[in-house]
Amino acid sequence: MSESEQEQGQLHPVSVVRFGLGKEIQLYPEELAVVKREEGEETRIPLAQIQRLILMPGDPNPARLILLADLDENETVMLAEGMSNVRDFRAMLPHLRELAPHIQFDPPDMEEQLRQALNTRRAWTLTCYGAILLVCILLYLIYLLVAYIGSHHP
Repeated sequence: MSESEQEQGQLHPVSVVRFGLGKEIQLYPEELAVVKREEGEETRIPLAQIQRLILMPGDPNPARLILLADLDENETVMLAEGMSNVRDFRAMLPHLRELAPHIQFDPPDMEEQLRQALNTRRAWTLTCYGAILLVCILLYLIYLLVAYIGSHHP
């Protein structure tokens, strides 16, 4: 690959996961970059140095994930804390597996775990909206009952 082609590859990430305010994970052909614009920080790690990616639920909110990377120097680096963009991160994983097949994933079925997390979040959201709607309907029915009883008592 010529130097100009390499520079072109560095300019345009293969995949981007935006999370939080001004934070994103950018996957390039040769490296993984975590950009935190508000803090003015940028961490770039060559894909060849990453041995394993670890995805953990956040504390206290399990929906806000923590992404760690085990490097080949027996060092663990926190790449993203509070990542909530599960859908885009899940879309990045096949690209990452293609570019760096040597990287191990913890949990090994990370895509499936993220799919289940998305389904669980969607189910909880629907449950919350359903409960709010049910409470509103119940309050309206109580209002109608009180109005009906009030209009029939002298």
